[in-house]
Amino acid sequence: MAGRRSLADEANKVELNLTSLIDAVFLLLIFFMVTTVFVKSTTLKIDLPDATHYDQIEQEKKLNLRISAEGKLEMNSRLVGMGELGPFLRQEKFRTGSATLIITADHKTPHGYVIDAMEVATGAGVEKIDLETEEPGKRKTG
Repeated sequence: MAGRRSLADEANKVELNLTSLIDAVFLLLIFFMVTTVFVKSTTLKIDLPDATHYDQIEQEKKLNLRISAEGKLEMNSRLVGMGELGPFLRQEKFRTGSATLIITADHKTPHGYVIDAMEVATGAGVEKIDLETEEPGKRKTG
C-alpha cells in the first residue's frame, strides 16, 4: 500500500508559515516607533500669577518663553540667556511660522525681566505677545 498515506503521515508534514505574522509585527513596531511623541519636560518651576479676566488663546504652534522667579529664561524648552534670546527667538519664529509669543512668568519674577524679554521679542519681529496667567484659587502649591 505504497499509494495510501495515513493521517499520521499527513499531520507530520503540515507546517505553519509564520513569515506574514512576523512581517505584520515588525510593521506595527515600526508604526508605533515613528508615531510616538516624546515630550521633554520643562526645567523651570513656574508659579503663575492670578487673573480674574482672561481669554483662552487658540491652540496653534506658538513661541513659549518661561521666566523663573530668579530671571532665568527658557525658550521652547531650552534654557537661554537674555543676550541670546533675540537670535534664538528669530530662529524659532522662522521654524514654527508663528509670530505669537506666550510669556509664562512666575508671579515673583521682577517686572524688569518680563519687560526686557518683551522688548527683545518686539525687536525680533514678534507681532503679538500674550502673558499666561491662571484663575484665582487654582494655583498649584508645592
